[in-house]
Amino acid sequence: MFKEVPVEGENVIGFECSGTLTKADLEGLHAVLDVKLERMHKPSLVIFMEDFESYEDASAVLADVRIDMKHHDDLARVAVVANKVWLKWGTSLADLFTGADLKSFDPGDRDAALRWARGGS
Repeated sequence: MFKEVPVEGENVIGFECSGTLTKADLEGLHAVLDVKLERMHKPSLVIFMEDFESYEDASAVLADVRIDMKHHDDLARVAVVANKVWLKWGTSLADLFTGADLKSFDPGDRDAALRWARGGS
């Protein structure tokens, strides 16, 4: 499941992903992201994935990759807050599909992730 979450910052979008993500979940996330991108120029994205377990199947993974590819140059930064090593590795792999700066953060570093997404270091 995914949901949009409020985050501080004028040009920052926040999502929280938890449990098992389905293709329909990713398509819903993509639709919300498309609407946001119509109103924002090169926003940053923060994805909180501390409670994410897995993708339902390969179609969900492909839907996620399609989002990365479609929005290759639409995002300035993407911060991923996750506690699983494979998600952090996936963040590095996603760098191949996007022009955004990507960085992963541990769950205890939520504030640092938000600060970085807003343009800080």
